Parts: sequence; C-alpha cells; structure tokens
Amino acid sequence: MKTPMNVFNTAMKKKKNRKGFSLVELIVVLVIMAILSAALIPSLIGYISKTKEQNVQSECQQAVTAAQTIASGLYASADGKYTFTPAGGTAVTVDDSSTKNIVTTMGSAQSAVKQLAEVPGTIVTIEVSSDGLVKKLVYAEGDGSSGKKNCTYTRADATAAGTYTNGKVA
Repeated sequence: MKTPMNVFNTAMKKKKNRKGFSLVELIVVLVIMAILSAALIPSLIGYISKTKEQNVQSECQQAVTAAQTIASGLYASADGKYTFTPAGGTAVTVDDSSTKNIVTTMGSAQSAVKQLAEVPGTIVTIEVSSDGLVKKLVYAEGDGSSGKKNCTYTRADATAAGTYTNGKVA
C-alpha cells in the first residue's frame, strides 16, 4: 500500500541519488557566461576610461578655481602676498610683489594651488595674465608620468570663457 509517507520517502531517495549537475549543463552555463562577458567587457572598459577623463577634468577645474583664487588675491593685495591656511595644515604664502603674477613663483604657486584645490595630481603649468586672470593651467593625473591622463585649461582673454581639453601626458 502506498501511503503518502512512503511516496515521500521514495522521492527523497531518488533525489539523494542524483547529486550535482551534469557535465553538459555546466558547459552550457560556461558558454553562456563567456558570450555575455565577451559582449560586456569592451563597453565597460569604455565607461571606465570616460569616467577617468571626467575625473581628471573635474580635478583640473578645481585647480583652476584655486589658481584663480590665489591670482586674484595677489592682484588685489597691496603687498603682493597671498596667504592661506589649509584645514589642519600650516600657512602657505605666495609672494610676488614685483609683478603680481604667480608664474614667476611657479614652485610655491603650484604647491599652493595643489593644497588649496585638494587634488591628488600634479600641476604642470600655470600662466596668469597681468590683470590677474588664469590664462593656462595644465593638470596631470597622479605624478604626471607619461601615459597618464591630463587636462589643459586655456583662456584667450578676459571676455572669453575658458576651455578644457583632455589628453595624455607624452
């Protein structure tokens, strides 16, 4: 006589005897995964590269804003000095009383811009016009070694808006 309990026990014994997946099932799953990954990986790499470029451009914009802040401070001050103290840091002074142009004090201006902007990359070049406007700034990702991404800000004159150009360090 087949009782519900006997039917259940028989089904459980059959289930216990069949463990795991067959080799064909595993191969089918692996082939499907390989096809999907082959289709998705190139597009993901493109997104990663585009995101890095946008990140470098954003950091360049921060550096331009910091450079413009310092240049405006130098241009506006009577003694040609601009001093700021980063949060939890020591005071940094950019001193250029003769021309009020931070290009002549490149080393201290670059470190001051980097600290004020709080960017991890390297400020390669800063050019400021005699009227205190940032004309050109080149920002490189990381330590600025070759193959890294960089961004160049250029401004033609006081009335024109600046443009950002992404590229790679040669």
